[in-house]
Amino acid sequence: MAGGLIERNKSRTRRELAEAASSLFLERGYSSTTVQDIVDAVDISPRTFFRYFPCKEDVITAIASLSMDDCLDHLAEHDRHEPLGAVLRSLMAASLSRVYEDPVASRAFQFMLRDTPALRGRWLEEQRRSSDRLAEALRPWFPVGSHPLAPHLAAAAALLAVDEVMAYWASSATDADLLELVDDAFDLLRDPLSEGAGGGH
Repeated sequence: MAGGLIERNKSRTRRELAEAASSLFLERGYSSTTVQDIVDAVDISPRTFFRYFPCKEDVITAIASLSMDDCLDHLAEHDRHEPLGAVLRSLMAASLSRVYEDPVASRAFQFMLRDTPALRGRWLEEQRRSSDRLAEALRPWFPVGSHPLAPHLAAAAALLAVDEVMAYWASSATDADLLELVDDAFDLLRDPLSEGAGGGH
């Protein structure tokens, strides 16, 4: 019981640090935000910060990791007999629902990732781990004897779809609806090459 409480406290502190850092990065800029700024916002010591993150840019990995934690919690609510495509659409739609709470900050976060190589690199590294985590969780949807690549391709395609949807949405001159873009992305994933030159001929 004590061990579980300790882990929950660690998880809560990690989430608080990630959320505080994200807000400060957007407010002040990544380069202008110090570790001291982050720990002051959460009221902990720098020493505690470095127990969770080796350096400042590593905070971005927690944001991606926590997003996948929420995604896997949502997946646990689905039955393996549900169609995989519908389940993945539901997962991705749920993960993007937070964008509607603050679309301005969400767009700014996308631009920050795009324009800050250190953060973008760490984000992509964590996305690789998230893809592996999601693939493992999706295995019950694949019959015994399925190609071992199948769940990995499904997970990677779903995460890539969301990444591309967010990048397109953030840079789009129109106020496109995110959930409609997710539906479009999954429709295209059924046969992505058909949209290329000469598709259907």
